[in-house]
Amino acid sequence: MERFNYVLEISYDGSKFSGSQFQPNKITVESVLKKYLLYFFKDLEKLIFAGRTDTGVHAVSQTVNFYSCYNLNLNIVINHINEYSHGIRVESIKIAESTFDSRRSARKRQYIYIFSNNSIPVYLKQYVSVISYDFNPIDIKTCLDCLLGIHDFAVFQKSGSSVKSTVREIISVDFNKFSYKVLTDSKKSIILNKVTIEGNAFLYRMIRNIMGAIFEVLKNPYKLQPNDFKNLIVQNKRIFNFKPAPAAGLYLNKIWY
Repeated sequence: MERFNYVLEISYDGSKFSGSQFQPNKITVESVLKKYLLYFFKDLEKLIFAGRTDTGVHAVSQTVNFYSCYNLNLNIVINHINEYSHGIRVESIKIAESTFDSRRSARKRQYIYIFSNNSIPVYLKQYVSVISYDFNPIDIKTCLDCLLGIHDFAVFQKSGSSVKSTVREIISVDFNKFSYKVLTDSKKSIILNKVTIEGNAFLYRMIRNIMGAIFEVLKNPYKLQPNDFKNLIVQNKRIFNFKPAPAAGLYLNKIWY
């Protein structure tokens, strides 16, 4: 019997899940999505995600694929999942070539990180990271530029991670500010800062550790400089202490195939 390779593009609110990957006795994106898909695709065995996200990390665009013998009206599937699976939205479903793999077929991925040093409304607490100090935008741009190119990023992977290679290529970086109008007060706006990083692939917790290291530089301008951040990569070791930036501001934004 023919098996179809179904590809979903989904978005989700990471604050409602204990990460994307299945974990026993926890509510994850995979466990919830699989539950609703099994209602239609009884032979579904495995969901393949383009990338793994931590607890609290959001996705604007995440790709998932799976195999099934069932050939159904996909609009019905989309409408059902979007009505009942709170926190996950299926943007599209299509049938791809049998060789397509959400993770291995991806050419590059884009993450964005949003933070502010303004007082933010309580409804944004799960979606924007907050820092308590002023900073020089030039410093963050200088740090980001150090990421460009092919490097061994082992210093930014989660401790204890095991991968064949920690070499990755960062293709582009960007930093900008934008004004966000507060929903409950049309006369009030806050400034949000957005970091954009594109790469061929990323190590587990790599973006959060990069942002954590950058935040250390920004809040200690008399102790640390962007060159110290550069030396983390050049020397490939923790020459100063940093911790992962909060998950709240991180979004898997786009994937190219």
